[in-house]
Amino acid sequence: MNPPMNPPVPVGRGVSAWWLRVAVAVSGAAILGIPLLERPVVGLAVLVGLAVAGSVYAPASPAPAAAIVGAAVTVVLSGDDPLRPAVLAMIPAVHLFHVSCGLAGILPVHGRLHLVALRRPALRVLAVQGVTFVLAGVAAVLPTGRVPVVVEVFALVGLVVIALVALGPWREHAHTRGDGRSAGPGATMEAWGEGRRSGS
Repeated sequence: MNPPMNPPVPVGRGVSAWWLRVAVAVSGAAILGIPLLERPVVGLAVLVGLAVAGSVYAPASPAPAAAIVGAAVTVVLSGDDPLRPAVLAMIPAVHLFHVSCGLAGILPVHGRLHLVALRRPALRVLAVQGVTFVLAGVAAVLPTGRVPVVVEVFALVGLVVIALVALGPWREHAHTRGDGRSAGPGATMEAWGEGRRSGS
């Protein structure tokens, strides 16, 4: 018996996919203009502007990557403080530029975009930005001088805990053949493959 299917979700006619190109242009103008407010670097600004224009025309090309790299170099050359307002403003601008180019690159120019399809990307963007600015806030309150030994020890312990948590699913997969059955101490890759074939 076939499993019951979910009822269709009404999405309407949607909007023109050209609005994604508009989003690319607006976010691209942001990553071009924010560094210019600090310290104009004419040569890099021209290159970033050309890359942004190329991203609007062909968002699936290498142009977006060139625009992001150029904008990052411009920010680095414009000041020393990594937590200054221009850097913090560039974080969401670059993220929106990247996401807009990714979406515009997979949709035909004359296609239609259903706004309900943007719900998950928008939630991911908000989550990433939230974590990023929390880390920026933590970095802002950290001491700029010599780090106390206690803080270094806690940091190392935290890295070990994160590594163990990250490797936990991989180790479980390795010890259970990936299908929930224990491989045993004497199991080999050949035996594992034979067991998979015999069980299928």
